[in-house]
Amino acid sequence: MKVKDFSVLVVCTGNLCRSPMAEIILRDKIQQKRLNIQVRSAGTLNTGKKVPDGKALQAVKHYGYSCIVNPVQQITQQDFIEHDVIYAMDKTNLADLLDLCPTEHKNKLALFLSKANRQEKEVPDPYRRSSEFFQRTVLLIELGAIALVNSWQEQGLANLHKGNVSQ
Repeated sequence: MKVKDFSVLVVCTGNLCRSPMAEIILRDKIQQKRLNIQVRSAGTLNTGKKVPDGKALQAVKHYGYSCIVNPVQQITQQDFIEHDVIYAMDKTNLADLLDLCPTEHKNKLALFLSKANRQEKEVPDPYRRSSEFFQRTVLLIELGAIALVNSWQEQGLANLHKGNVSQ
């Protein structure tokens, strides 16, 4: 019987910029370490858009990442059940997730930069900002992604049980 892969969901407001960039970057870092971790992204709001922001995809491509990403999605109640951990890009996203999340799954929620050795714990929203702002956002997401992947590797995937991720 195959053991279920560890599953991560990254969430921003509209699933247009930060969370798709984080999905792409996390997936790359996970593949580099050859870890069995699944990553998806979603937004707290339904924007009506189908694909991530072009500037977001350009920014990750600028740093050499593959731009393969899922269509824009809004978080669902099923996501709280299916994913082992859910990372919010900022405190507003985290507050929205806490409002939406069933009580028994609230321990899965954390800020994306929670493991990064930085004073700031939020990824600023680059939506409708300059290409340079998007590129700075990619660099910040990279720091968070590296910190998360290193943390998961240090903990050992075998020690990561559903809803029991140290924040």
